[in-house]
Amino acid sequence: MQVEQVDFQQFVERNNILADESIYHFNQDEQNDFIDKKPWDSSPNYFKKCKISIAAVIKMLIHACLGKNNEVMGLMQGRCDKETFIIYDVIYLNAEASEVNVTLTPEAMGEYVQMIEMLETVGRVHPTVGWYHSHPSYGCWLSGTDVQNQRLQQMGYGAFVAVVIDPIRTMTNQKVDIGAFRVYPDGYRPLKQNQDDNIGIPTQKIKDFGAYHDKYYSLDIEIFSNSIDSKIVQGLWERYWGVRLSQSILEDNQLYFRQCLCDLKDKCFIKYDQPYQGSGQQTNEKQQIKEAQKFSVELAGALLSETVKQILFQ
Repeated sequence: MQVEQVDFQQFVERNNILADESIYHFNQDEQNDFIDKKPWDSSPNYFKKCKISIAAVIKMLIHACLGKNNEVMGLMQGRCDKETFIIYDVIYLNAEASEVNVTLTPEAMGEYVQMIEMLETVGRVHPTVGWYHSHPSYGCWLSGTDVQNQRLQQMGYGAFVAVVIDPIRTMTNQKVDIGAFRVYPDGYRPLKQNQDDNIGIPTQKIKDFGAYHDKYYSLDIEIFSNSIDSKIVQGLWERYWGVRLSQSILEDNQLYFRQCLCDLKDKCFIKYDQPYQGSGQQTNEKQQIKEAQKFSVELAGALLSETVKQILFQ
């Protein structure tokens, strides 16, 4: 077995990519019936899982990497299977973007309509069931603007999911950093809150996270593939394997590691007073330990990768 095949297999195992040949079944009448019944109105957290094809994940990741430190945005096509969103493909949008925000323009929506019309001519009739955008280096969660955008989409379309992907953490850890979210109805308060949700979020983003962390909930993510997806992705992997091998995780992401180190220093001295983070010195110390562990694992993984390359090729 070639080295690149071993590397690709490790990627599949690390991201727990599951083979599923039957998941591409699509029945328009079944989808229309599901949408008409609106079962999500019966529970604020009706949807539980989001299954995404490996091809869609790779396209999102490529789009996010092309944006570099700026956010990118796109729409997702697929279907709903009871409490599960199933994402088959994504469509890039040329949105106005910055390092902290992305805005959909009328021109981008015009391009999207044209793309949908083109796809319909070749038999691609899957409805739009969500949107995605990137958070370069600061994790997968919803900001205040994201929450507002998602709430508007849920009010208009009902069965709609928001996906966030972090390209820098993905390339650093060689594991897809991705999250799927649904917004609670306005005024709803969840009974249970996760005290560790803010681990890995930069200090300057904590306030925004803390103000909106209880406005939405996350869905379980599952990445799937079929025989065609696997051949396409493996072909791309083998084609660009030499480029990946020549890249240095430490050099390419030195700004990210430096920011993480500075952020870790800041968090060791910050005074946590937001309600969602609990209270007391012991809680703060646990947060700081987990932050340090996360940074250590990422840095150790990058150092190990560089060491293996030097042993094998120098």
